[in-house]
Amino acid sequence: MHVEGSASILALIELNHLTKTFKGKTQTVDALKDINLHIEQGDIFGIIGMSGAGKSTLVRCINFLEQPTSGSVVIDGKDLASLSPKALRQLRQQVSMIFQHFNLLSQRDVRGNIAFAMEIAGMKRPQIEKRIDELLEIVGLTDRQHNYPSQLSGGQQQRVAIARALATNPKIILCDEATSALDPTTTTSILNLLREINRRMGITIVIITHEMSVVESTCTHVAIIDDGQLAECGTVESVFSQPKSAAAKKLIFRTAGADSGAMGERMIRIVFEGSSADEPTISDLSMQCHVAVNIRYADTREVSGKLFGQMILQLPEDHLQQEKAIYFLQNKGLRVEEVNGHVHG
Repeated sequence: MHVEGSASILALIELNHLTKTFKGKTQTVDALKDINLHIEQGDIFGIIGMSGAGKSTLVRCINFLEQPTSGSVVIDGKDLASLSPKALRQLRQQVSMIFQHFNLLSQRDVRGNIAFAMEIAGMKRPQIEKRIDELLEIVGLTDRQHNYPSQLSGGQQQRVAIARALATNPKIILCDEATSALDPTTTTSILNLLREINRRMGITIVIITHEMSVVESTCTHVAIIDDGQLAECGTVESVFSQPKSAAAKKLIFRTAGADSGAMGERMIRIVFEGSSADEPTISDLSMQCHVAVNIRYADTREVSGKLFGQMILQLPEDHLQQEKAIYFLQNKGLRVEEVNGHVHG
Protein backbone atom coordinates (compact mmCIF):
# COMPACT_ATOMS: atom_id res chain seq x y z
CA MET A 1 0.00 0.00 0.00
CA HIS A 2 1.08 3.57 -0.65
CA VAL A 3 -1.50 5.52 1.29
CA GLU A 4 -0.50 8.02 3.93
CA GLY A 5 0.46 6.41 7.21
CA SER A 6 0.60 2.81 5.91
CA ALA A 7 3.79 0.77 5.97
CA SER A 8 4.71 -1.96 3.54
CA ILE A 9 6.94 -4.98 3.97
CA LEU A 10 8.12 -4.46 0.38
CA ALA A 11 8.72 -0.70 0.68
CA LEU A 12 12.05 0.28 -0.83
CA ILE A 13 11.61 3.95 0.09
CA GLU A 14 9.88 5.00 3.32
CA LEU A 15 9.25 8.59 4.32
CA ASN A 16 7.93 8.75 7.87
CA HIS A 17 6.51 12.01 9.28
CA LEU A 18 8.91 13.94 7.06
CA THR A 19 9.09 17.67 7.72
CA LYS A 20 11.43 20.23 6.18
CA THR A 21 11.56 23.81 7.41
CA PHE A 22 13.71 26.58 5.93
CA LYS A 23 14.52 29.40 8.34
CA GLY A 24 15.38 32.81 6.96
CA LYS A 25 16.22 36.07 8.68
CA THR A 26 12.67 37.32 8.63
CA GLN A 27 10.48 34.27 8.03
CA THR A 28 10.21 30.51 8.34
CA VAL A 29 8.93 28.39 5.45
CA ASP A 30 7.48 24.92 6.03
CA ALA A 31 8.38 23.30 2.69
CA LEU A 32 7.22 19.81 3.74
CA LYS A 33 4.72 19.01 6.48
CA ASP A 34 4.45 15.53 8.00
CA ILE A 35 4.81 13.52 4.78
CA ASN A 36 4.22 9.77 5.07
CA LEU A 37 4.96 7.86 1.87
CA HIS A 38 5.97 4.29 1.02
CA ILE A 39 7.26 3.34 -2.43
CA GLU A 40 7.62 -0.31 -3.30
CA GLN A 41 10.38 -2.08 -5.20
CA GLY A 42 9.74 -1.98 -8.95
CA ASP A 43 7.23 0.87 -8.93
CA ILE A 44 7.18 3.80 -11.30
CA PHE A 45 5.98 6.31 -8.75
CA GLY A 46 4.87 9.81 -9.69
CA ILE A 47 5.08 12.79 -7.34
CA ILE A 48 3.10 15.66 -8.78
CA GLY A 49 2.17 19.14 -7.69
CA MET A 50 1.95 22.71 -8.87
CA SER A 51 5.06 24.92 -8.82
CA GLY A 52 6.10 25.63 -5.24
CA ALA A 53 4.20 22.65 -3.81
CA GLY A 54 7.36 21.14 -2.30
CA LYS A 55 7.98 18.23 -4.65
CA SER A 56 11.59 19.15 -5.54
CA THR A 57 12.42 19.56 -1.84
CA LEU A 58 10.89 16.12 -1.29
CA VAL A 59 13.09 14.43 -3.91
CA ARG A 60 16.19 16.11 -2.44
CA CYS A 61 15.24 14.71 0.96
CA ILE A 62 14.93 11.20 -0.48
CA ASN A 63 18.66 11.12 -1.29
CA PHE A 64 19.56 13.34 1.67
CA LEU A 65 20.83 16.24 -0.40
CA GLU A 66 18.47 18.06 1.96
CA GLN A 67 18.36 16.75 5.49
CA PRO A 68 14.82 16.70 6.95
CA THR A 69 14.06 18.92 9.91
CA SER A 70 12.25 15.98 11.48
CA GLY A 71 11.02 12.55 10.48
CA SER A 72 12.95 9.79 8.75
CA VAL A 73 14.00 8.63 5.29
CA VAL A 74 14.52 4.87 5.06
CA ILE A 75 15.92 3.33 1.87
CA ASP A 76 16.23 -0.44 1.53
CA GLY A 77 15.83 -0.78 5.28
CA LYS A 78 18.49 1.81 6.16
CA ASP A 79 17.63 5.01 8.04
CA LEU A 80 19.73 7.61 6.22
CA ALA A 81 20.13 9.80 9.31
CA SER A 82 21.90 6.95 11.12
CA LEU A 83 24.50 6.33 8.39
CA SER A 84 28.12 7.45 8.54
CA PRO A 85 29.27 9.80 5.73
CA LYS A 86 31.01 6.85 4.05
CA ALA A 87 27.95 4.60 4.31
CA LEU A 88 25.75 7.42 2.98
CA ARG A 89 28.03 7.87 -0.04
CA GLN A 90 27.84 4.13 -0.72
CA LEU A 91 24.06 4.13 -0.48
CA ARG A 92 23.82 7.11 -2.85
CA GLN A 93 25.44 4.95 -5.54
CA GLN A 94 22.16 2.99 -5.45
CA VAL A 95 20.11 6.19 -5.92
CA SER A 96 20.74 7.98 -9.24
CA MET A 97 19.22 11.26 -10.39
CA ILE A 98 18.12 12.64 -13.76
CA PHE A 99 17.62 16.40 -14.04
CA GLN A 100 15.56 18.75 -16.18
CA HIS A 101 18.62 20.36 -17.80
CA PHE A 102 20.66 17.14 -18.19
CA ASN A 103 23.74 18.38 -16.22
CA LEU A 104 26.22 16.88 -18.70
CA LEU A 105 29.92 17.79 -18.75
CA SER A 106 30.41 19.91 -21.87
CA GLN A 107 34.12 19.05 -22.22
CA ARG A 108 33.43 15.28 -22.33
CA ASP A 109 31.90 13.29 -25.16
CA VAL A 110 29.04 10.83 -24.66
CA ARG A 111 31.34 8.01 -23.50
CA GLY A 112 33.15 10.33 -21.12
CA ASN A 113 29.91 11.56 -19.56
CA ILE A 114 28.67 8.02 -18.99
CA ALA A 115 32.06 7.01 -17.57
CA PHE A 116 32.11 9.82 -15.01
CA ALA A 117 29.88 8.17 -12.38
CA MET A 118 31.84 4.91 -12.64
CA GLU A 119 35.17 6.72 -12.29
CA ILE A 120 33.91 8.37 -9.10
CA ALA A 121 32.83 4.93 -7.85
CA GLY A 122 36.38 3.61 -8.43
CA MET A 123 35.58 1.05 -11.13
CA LYS A 124 38.45 -0.26 -13.29
CA ARG A 125 38.81 1.01 -16.88
CA PRO A 126 38.07 -2.30 -18.71
CA GLN A 127 34.92 -2.70 -16.62
CA ILE A 128 33.92 0.91 -17.36
CA GLU A 129 34.37 0.52 -21.12
CA LYS A 130 32.32 -2.69 -21.17
CA ARG A 131 29.53 -1.07 -19.18
CA ILE A 132 29.50 2.00 -21.47
CA ASP A 133 28.97 -0.26 -24.50
CA GLU A 134 26.02 -1.95 -22.76
CA LEU A 135 24.46 1.37 -21.78
CA LEU A 136 24.86 2.92 -25.23
CA GLU A 137 22.90 -0.02 -26.62
CA ILE A 138 20.14 0.39 -24.00
CA VAL A 139 19.61 4.12 -24.66
CA GLY A 140 20.11 3.88 -28.42
CA LEU A 141 23.15 6.13 -28.76
CA THR A 142 25.86 3.80 -30.07
CA ASP A 143 26.18 5.92 -33.22
CA ARG A 144 26.60 9.11 -31.14
CA GLN A 145 29.15 7.86 -28.62
CA HIS A 146 31.91 10.30 -29.67
CA ASN A 147 29.67 13.37 -29.92
CA TYR A 148 29.82 16.18 -27.37
CA PRO A 149 26.69 17.55 -25.61
CA SER A 150 26.60 20.63 -27.88
CA GLN A 151 26.26 18.28 -30.87
CA LEU A 152 23.23 16.48 -29.43
CA SER A 153 19.51 17.28 -29.33
CA GLY A 154 17.73 17.70 -26.00
CA GLY A 155 16.33 14.18 -26.18
CA GLN A 156 19.75 12.71 -26.96
CA GLN A 157 21.31 14.61 -24.06
CA GLN A 158 18.67 13.22 -21.72
CA ARG A 159 19.43 9.72 -22.99
CA VAL A 160 23.08 10.27 -22.07
CA ALA A 161 21.94 11.40 -18.62
CA ILE A 162 19.83 8.23 -18.28
CA ALA A 163 22.80 6.06 -19.31
CA ARG A 164 24.95 7.86 -16.73
CA ALA A 165 22.27 7.29 -14.09
CA LEU A 166 22.25 3.55 -14.90
CA ALA A 167 26.04 3.21 -14.87
CA THR A 168 26.43 2.13 -11.24
CA ASN A 169 23.48 -0.32 -11.34
CA PRO A 170 21.22 1.69 -9.04
CA LYS A 171 18.12 0.34 -7.34
CA ILE A 172 16.38 3.71 -7.63
CA ILE A 173 16.31 6.49 -10.23
CA LEU A 174 14.92 9.89 -9.21
CA CYS A 175 13.72 11.99 -12.16
CA ASP A 176 13.32 15.67 -11.26
CA GLU A 177 11.21 17.25 -14.05
CA ALA A 178 13.26 15.14 -16.48
CA THR A 179 11.01 15.84 -19.49
CA SER A 180 10.02 19.46 -18.77
CA ALA A 181 12.56 20.90 -21.22
CA LEU A 182 11.60 18.51 -24.05
CA ASP A 183 9.01 18.70 -26.83
CA PRO A 184 6.00 16.32 -26.65
CA THR A 185 7.37 13.74 -29.12
CA THR A 186 10.74 13.58 -27.38
CA THR A 187 9.00 13.43 -23.99
CA THR A 188 7.09 10.37 -25.15
CA SER A 189 10.28 8.62 -26.31
CA ILE A 190 12.06 9.35 -23.01
CA LEU A 191 9.11 8.08 -20.97
CA ASN A 192 8.97 4.94 -23.12
CA LEU A 193 12.68 4.40 -22.41
CA LEU A 194 12.13 4.78 -18.65
CA ARG A 195 9.26 2.28 -18.76
CA GLU A 196 11.44 -0.18 -20.67
CA ILE A 197 14.28 0.23 -18.14
CA ASN A 198 11.81 -0.40 -15.32
CA ARG A 199 10.43 -3.49 -17.07
CA ARG A 200 13.81 -4.99 -18.03
CA MET A 201 15.83 -4.15 -14.93
CA GLY A 202 13.25 -3.84 -12.17
CA ILE A 203 14.63 -0.43 -11.17
CA THR A 204 12.30 1.66 -9.03
CA ILE A 205 11.69 5.01 -10.71
CA VAL A 206 10.39 8.13 -8.95
CA ILE A 207 9.17 10.83 -11.34
CA ILE A 208 8.80 14.39 -10.05
CA THR A 209 6.59 16.42 -12.40
CA HIS A 210 3.92 19.10 -12.66
CA GLU A 211 2.38 17.44 -15.73
CA MET A 212 -0.52 15.05 -15.14
CA SER A 213 -0.07 13.57 -18.63
CA VAL A 214 3.40 12.28 -17.64
CA VAL A 215 1.96 10.52 -14.60
CA GLU A 216 -1.02 9.08 -16.49
CA SER A 217 1.05 7.60 -19.31
CA THR A 218 3.97 6.27 -17.28
CA CYS A 219 3.42 5.78 -13.55
CA THR A 220 1.81 2.96 -11.57
CA HIS A 221 1.21 5.03 -8.43
CA VAL A 222 1.04 8.74 -7.68
CA ALA A 223 1.31 11.08 -4.72
CA ILE A 224 -0.08 14.60 -5.01
CA ILE A 225 1.76 17.27 -3.05
CA ASP A 226 -0.01 20.52 -2.27
CA ASP A 227 1.41 23.31 -0.12
CA GLY A 228 4.00 20.94 1.36
CA GLN A 229 1.44 18.32 2.35
CA LEU A 230 0.46 14.94 0.94
CA ALA A 231 -2.99 15.68 -0.50
CA GLU A 232 -3.71 12.29 -2.05
CA CYS A 233 -1.98 9.02 -2.85
CA GLY A 234 -2.95 5.85 -4.69
CA THR A 235 -2.83 4.03 -8.00
CA VAL A 236 -2.81 6.35 -11.00
CA GLU A 237 -5.99 4.68 -12.26
CA SER A 238 -7.93 5.31 -9.03
CA VAL A 239 -6.73 8.90 -8.65
CA PHE A 240 -7.53 9.72 -12.29
CA SER A 241 -10.98 8.15 -12.29
CA GLN A 242 -12.01 9.10 -8.73
CA PRO A 243 -9.98 12.06 -7.45
CA LYS A 244 -10.82 12.86 -3.84
CA SER A 245 -8.75 15.89 -2.90
CA ALA A 246 -9.16 19.42 -4.20
CA ALA A 247 -5.51 19.34 -5.37
CA ALA A 248 -6.06 16.16 -7.42
CA LYS A 249 -9.21 17.55 -9.01
CA LYS A 250 -7.44 20.79 -9.89
CA LEU A 251 -4.63 18.91 -11.66
CA ILE A 252 -6.95 16.52 -13.51
CA PHE A 253 -9.60 19.07 -14.42
CA ARG A 254 -6.94 21.50 -15.63
CA THR A 255 -5.77 18.92 -18.22
CA ALA A 256 -9.41 18.56 -19.29
CA GLY A 257 -9.90 22.28 -19.75
CA ALA A 258 -12.54 22.27 -17.03
CA ASP A 259 -11.43 25.59 -15.62
CA SER A 260 -12.60 27.47 -18.71
CA GLY A 261 -16.30 27.71 -17.80
CA ALA A 262 -18.02 30.95 -16.92
CA MET A 263 -18.86 31.75 -13.31
CA GLY A 264 -22.11 30.09 -12.24
CA GLU A 265 -22.12 27.41 -14.96
CA ARG A 266 -22.71 23.92 -13.61
CA MET A 267 -20.30 21.47 -15.21
CA ILE A 268 -19.80 17.78 -14.57
CA ARG A 269 -17.10 15.30 -15.50
CA ILE A 270 -17.89 11.75 -16.56
CA VAL A 271 -15.29 9.00 -16.84
CA PHE A 272 -15.70 5.77 -18.78
CA GLU A 273 -13.50 2.79 -19.47
CA GLY A 274 -12.54 0.93 -22.64
CA SER A 275 -15.38 -0.17 -24.91
CA SER A 276 -17.97 2.04 -23.19
CA ALA A 277 -16.22 4.97 -24.86
CA ASP A 278 -17.87 3.93 -28.13
CA GLU A 279 -21.45 4.13 -26.80
CA PRO A 280 -23.56 7.12 -27.94
CA THR A 281 -24.14 8.30 -24.37
CA ILE A 282 -24.77 11.98 -25.05
CA SER A 283 -27.00 11.23 -28.02
CA ASP A 284 -29.05 8.84 -25.84
CA LEU A 285 -29.29 11.49 -23.12
CA SER A 286 -30.68 13.98 -25.60
CA MET A 287 -33.12 11.60 -27.28
CA GLN A 288 -34.41 9.66 -24.25
CA CYS A 289 -34.44 12.41 -21.63
CA HIS A 290 -34.82 15.46 -23.87
CA VAL A 291 -31.92 17.09 -22.05
CA ALA A 292 -29.43 19.13 -24.07
CA VAL A 293 -25.90 19.42 -22.70
CA ASN A 294 -22.90 21.27 -24.06
CA ILE A 295 -19.73 19.17 -24.44
CA ARG A 296 -16.94 21.46 -23.23
CA TYR A 297 -14.19 18.86 -23.52
CA ALA A 298 -13.78 15.20 -24.47
CA ASP A 299 -10.82 12.90 -24.87
CA THR A 300 -9.57 9.36 -24.50
CA ARG A 301 -6.22 8.52 -22.97
CA GLU A 302 -4.21 5.58 -21.75
CA VAL A 303 -3.82 5.51 -17.98
CA SER A 304 -1.56 2.80 -16.56
CA GLY A 305 -2.08 0.75 -19.71
CA LYS A 306 -5.90 1.00 -19.68
CA LEU A 307 -7.99 3.12 -22.03
CA PHE A 308 -10.10 5.77 -20.32
CA GLY A 309 -12.36 8.44 -21.70
CA GLN A 310 -13.58 11.59 -20.04
CA MET A 311 -16.00 14.38 -20.86
CA ILE A 312 -16.67 17.74 -19.29
CA LEU A 313 -20.35 18.60 -19.81
CA GLN A 314 -22.05 21.94 -19.22
CA LEU A 315 -25.53 21.26 -17.90
CA PRO A 316 -28.65 23.27 -18.78
CA GLU A 317 -29.77 26.04 -16.40
CA ASP A 318 -32.95 24.24 -15.34
CA HIS A 319 -32.29 22.39 -12.05
CA LEU A 320 -34.74 19.54 -12.81
CA GLN A 321 -33.04 18.87 -16.16
CA GLN A 322 -29.64 18.92 -14.42
CA GLU A 323 -30.73 16.21 -11.98
CA LYS A 324 -32.37 14.20 -14.79
CA ALA A 325 -29.08 14.22 -16.74
CA ILE A 326 -27.02 13.13 -13.72
CA TYR A 327 -29.51 10.33 -12.91
CA PHE A 328 -29.41 9.07 -16.51
CA LEU A 329 -25.60 9.03 -16.62
CA GLN A 330 -25.37 7.23 -13.28
CA ASN A 331 -27.77 4.56 -14.53
CA LYS A 332 -25.45 4.06 -17.47
CA GLY A 333 -22.83 2.97 -14.91
CA LEU A 334 -20.73 6.09 -15.35
CA ARG A 335 -19.03 7.94 -12.52
CA VAL A 336 -20.27 11.51 -12.41
CA GLU A 337 -18.67 14.33 -10.47
CA GLU A 338 -19.10 18.04 -10.48
CA VAL A 339 -16.10 20.07 -11.42
CA ASN A 340 -16.62 22.19 -8.31
CA GLY A 341 -15.94 19.11 -6.19
CA HIS A 342 -19.33 17.55 -5.41
CA VAL A 343 -19.11 13.86 -6.27
CA HIS A 344 -22.05 11.76 -7.38
CA GLY A 345 -21.48 8.07 -6.67
